[in-house]
Order: sequence, then C-alpha cells, then structure tokens
Amino acid sequence: MKNFLIITLLLISGILSAETFKTLEISTPAEHNRKLKFSYRLPKDSKPKRIMVLFGGRNWPGDRTIRTFNFNKLADHYGIILLSPWFKDNEYWQPEKWSGSALLEAVSQIRRQYSIPANSKLFYYGYSAGAQCVAQFYAWKPKLVAAWGLHACGVWFKPEELSNHVPTLVTCGKNDTGRYELSWSSVQRWRDNGASVIWRSYDTGHELNREALQLARSFFEAQLQPNPHIKYIGDDQTRQYYVNTAENRRKMEVDYSSTFYSLKTVKLWKEGIN
Repeated sequence: MKNFLIITLLLISGILSAETFKTLEISTPAEHNRKLKFSYRLPKDSKPKRIMVLFGGRNWPGDRTIRTFNFNKLADHYGIILLSPWFKDNEYWQPEKWSGSALLEAVSQIRRQYSIPANSKLFYYGYSAGAQCVAQFYAWKPKLVAAWGLHACGVWFKPEELSNHVPTLVTCGKNDTGRYELSWSSVQRWRDNGASVIWRSYDTGHELNREALQLARSFFEAQLQPNPHIKYIGDDQTRQYYVNTAENRRKMEVDYSSTFYSLKTVKLWKEGIN
C-alpha cells in the first residue's frame, strides 16, 4: 500500500521521467555508508547560485528523493543545485555522529566545483526520516541554514535551546499518529521562542501529499526573493489571514500565528485540503 501511494504521487506530479543526476561519493566511518553517495541535479539554463538539501524517507536513494519532491522548476529559475544523500541506517538523522560531516564535505565539494560562494546558506526540506534529518541538522548547525521545511517529522529538538531563527515550514497529516501531536507541540514551542513558522495540517496519514509539496515550493520561492519579509499573518484556527501590521499582530495568539512572505503561499495555506 505504501509503495502504491508513492508511485501514485509520482504519477500525479508528472515526474516519472528519464532525467538522470550527477553523483559524488564521500567516505564515512558508518558501517552501511562506507561510500556514501549523493545525487544532485544542476539547474537548467542558469548558473548555480545556491544549494538545497533534500532528505527523503527512510533509506531513500537520493535520485528518488529529488524526483519525488520535484523542485525542478524552482531550481531552474533561481539557479539552485538540488542535493540529496543516499543515507542508510546507522542513525543517520543524528548529524553529530557521522552524517553531518559527510553532508558538509559534499556541500564543500559542490561549492568548489561550481563556484558557489562558501558563505551561501543552505535550504533544507525533508519527509519522514528525512524530516527528522532536517530538524536535527538544523539544530546542529543553525547558522548554515537560510530556511527549512519538513513534513511528518517524528524527532524534534528543544526549540528553547536555540536562539537562531530562520523561516520555517512544518506540515503533517492529522492521522499520522504521534507525529502530528509532536509536530504541533513543537511548532507552538518554537513560536513561543520567537520563531517565524508556517503550520499546516492535512486530513491525511503519514504519506507525503501533493498539497504539502506545493506549499513547500511556494514557501522556498518566497525566501529566494530579494529582501524577503513577512507580509501576512494567518490564524491557524480559523484559516483567516491579515496584512502584517502591529495592530493585526496584537490580535493574534502567538501559538496559532503563521507568518507568510508571499500572497501565493497564504492562498495555498488557506485553500488546500483541511
């Protein structure tokens, strides 16, 4: 059933294509990842400027992750290299053990090869075990990240332990037992700590749905605009949104306030599946 849902998602997205990706290998001390492979996709007809790291479901191959998430149009337009690791077992969602240094080495090699500035910040997006990677990798080296998003995360960090805040997107299915409650409580704690977070739930289970991916693409597109800033705020309880003014912010409960950098993102947040 799970494989059927994944294949259906690929068909709906129109991404079962013959597109191939470049690869690189990084040596690691992890037993099942001695020669860790990374897949990456270069932007078409534009010079690479940034890197987005995509973390797929548990033990997903990197090429499968890039195809499933399908951030290709965004990457082509804004000059983004899509990079995805082929992690396998060995507690890879804990970056301090071995996977973090492997990712940084891969990023470093790509920056050198394609003349991407060493100080350019990364974008992270992940699903399921990959969502756990996003949360843990961000908490490990938060100053490396420009924005991050995740769907169906089951392992979080303690938001109050971090002072670095960047735009964040968190989505989850309401029927994803355990992960929904954990994600929602983490969003509230993160907001109480001063972070800007979009929260969106769906009447789904653990699977990654098309609406969540559409919202993610819009979220990252807004972060790629010159001088992005919060333009709208939305009430998670009523799904109503308002122009971001001091007066409107005072009317909103912090725990239920989503923040948006574009009208397109607001509309996807409001009009998607409840």
